[in-house]
Amino acid sequence: MSTTEQFAHVLLFACPLCERPLASACASKHRNLEDADAHWFNPHCHCGWTGDVVGAIAAKHWVEPWERKAPIGFGVSGSCDGSPEN
Repeated sequence: MSTTEQFAHVLLFACPLCERPLASACASKHRNLEDADAHWFNPHCHCGWTGDVVGAIAAKHWVEPWERKAPIGFGVSGSCDGSPEN
């Protein structure tokens, strides 16, 4: 059994066209906000807007312990860890 903790980073953005809230999330082995703040997300809005946004511009960002074991690592979709763990 792995003892590696995982965390879900949840970020809330505002649509630049209609200002609806847009939620994005990523999994990480780190609780700190910096990795997810540097991560790029591609949210989609009901108004039709889609685009790339960096986590640092999120209106809100919170972290929750994640009991499940999500795939995490460099280049893994849904992971906000910037580099593979050594």
